[in-house]
Amino acid sequence: MLDGMLNVEPWLPPPSPDLALLAMDAADEAGLPSLRLWPEVRKGGVGFGELPPFLCWRGLVNGAWHLGLLQAREVGALVPGARTAPLPQGWLQALDLEALARPLARHPAFPGGASVHVVHLPGGDSCRVRTFGVPAPEFIFEVLKRTSHIQIWNLAD
Repeated sequence: MLDGMLNVEPWLPPPSPDLALLAMDAADEAGLPSLRLWPEVRKGGVGFGELPPFLCWRGLVNGAWHLGLLQAREVGALVPGARTAPLPQGWLQALDLEALARPLARHPAFPGGASVHVVHLPGGDSCRVRTFGVPAPEFIFEVLKRTSHIQIWNLAD
């Protein structure tokens, strides 16, 4: 690994354990009586509700796992079979972050758990991030550097 580079890589949850089972276990642990939505492996990414699949990247920051979720359309990628319609206005704010992140954060691929970051790219070199767990802007910026031609990123206000 190059000096100053974080260890990040694309990630897709394996078929087992099923994300629905992880979601049920996480809901039970949180004391939730029911679930409306949970993440699922869909078309080369992680699907959630009506949104197109998220591209997933994972990495270690200071010994802690982090999982970054990006919308393929926003980074200029195509996911086979995913819709190409524009994302709904305000999708990041409307997102049920806990329902999406809770099962992913406890996936066995992340010993000790993971922080989950959902990234929105409104344009230019800025990003908006919602985090379940511990913020890690350096992780997000490294993922974005690897998925775009822009090498210096900023958090939007």
